[in-house]
Amino acid sequence: MKISEAFNDYRDSYMILKGRSRSTIEHHEYKKESIVKFLSDKPIEEVSTTDISSWYKYLSKTRSQNTVRNYISTIREVLDYMNLRGINCLKKSLIPAPKRLDHIPEFLTPEEVSDMIKNASSLRNKCVISLLYSSGIRLSELINLNRGQIVNKRFTVIGKGSKARLCFIDERTEELLNDYLETRKDNCEALIISVRYKMRMTATNIQLLIKNSARNAGISKKVTPHTLRHSFATNLLVNNVDIRYIGKMLGHSSIQTTMQYTHVVDNDLENRYRMGHTI
Repeated sequence: MKISEAFNDYRDSYMILKGRSRSTIEHHEYKKESIVKFLSDKPIEEVSTTDISSWYKYLSKTRSQNTVRNYISTIREVLDYMNLRGINCLKKSLIPAPKRLDHIPEFLTPEEVSDMIKNASSLRNKCVISLLYSSGIRLSELINLNRGQIVNKRFTVIGKGSKARLCFIDERTEELLNDYLETRKDNCEALIISVRYKMRMTATNIQLLIKNSARNAGISKKVTPHTLRHSFATNLLVNNVDIRYIGKMLGHSSIQTTMQYTHVVDNDLENRYRMGHTI
C-alpha cells in the first residue's frame, strides 16, 4: 500500500466516520501532499525512522515547530491505524512525538509588512500578503475564498470546528484585490489562483511566496503565512483593541489561546524601555 493510499484510507475509514470537520480533513490532505512528495509515495510498509527524521528536518526549514509537531503526529496516527488493520509497518512508538512549544510567536511590524508587499513579485502575491495581514485569516481559509465573497471590505469564513466568523480587510487590500481581479481572464471561482494551472493555489506555493517576499524585503525573521496572522493580532493589541474581540476575529475558541499575544506586547514594551531608558 502506497503512502497516499494509507492516508486516504485513514481519512475515509476513520476521520470522516468520526465526523472530523472539513478544515481538519483539508489539513490532512496538505500533510499527505507533503510526505508523498518528499518520500516519492513509497509503500507505507517501507517507511523508516530515517525517512521520518529526514522529513522532520525538511519541514522544520519552512514551518513553525508546532506545525511540524502536528504533521509528525498525523503520520504517527496513520501508521498506528495501518498496524491496527494488520499492515506491517513502522510502529508509532518508534517515532517520538515532538513536544509542543509554548513560545512567543514571531511577528512583523506594519512597516515590515508594507516592505513585503512592496517587494512581492506580482500583484497576486501582494494580494496574498495584504489579505493575510489585514484579516488575520488562516492559510486554509485564504485558499478557500471565492470571488465575490468579500463585499464592502467584509466576509465570512468557516474556520476550525466548522465555525463561521466575520472578517474584515482594509482599503489597501481592497484596492489590490480589485486591481488583481481586473487582470483575471479565467472562469475559476477561487479568489486567489495559480497562474499556470488556473486553479486554487496550494498551501506550499503560498508558503513559498511569503518566504521569498520576506527575503526580497530584507527581513531576516522566519516568515510564514501564520506569522502574518500573529502580526495582525499583535498590531491590534498594541493599538489597545480588547483581547476578547481579537480572539473572536481570530476564531479562537478559548481566550487562553489569544493571551499568548500579551507576552509579545510585554516583550516589546521591555525592549522599548531598554532602548529608551538611560541612567
